[in-house]
Amino acid sequence: MRMGVSFYVAPKGAGPSMIGLAGATAEGEPLLTRCMAPAPDSPVIKGGYTLEEKGPLG
Repeated sequence: MRMGVSFYVAPKGAGPSMIGLAGATAEGEPLLTRCMAPAPDSPVIKGGYTLEEKGPLG
């Protein structure tokens, strides 16, 4: 199962950070592929997480 997730990390004092999330597709529908996460549209209301780059996708 593949899900899509996207983030917008706001600079300090520049408003809320945001997250976008796409769940799995319905049975019989095409699977999600890379770069199919929606634009971040929901504010992050609680944090404490650190996002780190893990290297090139591939």
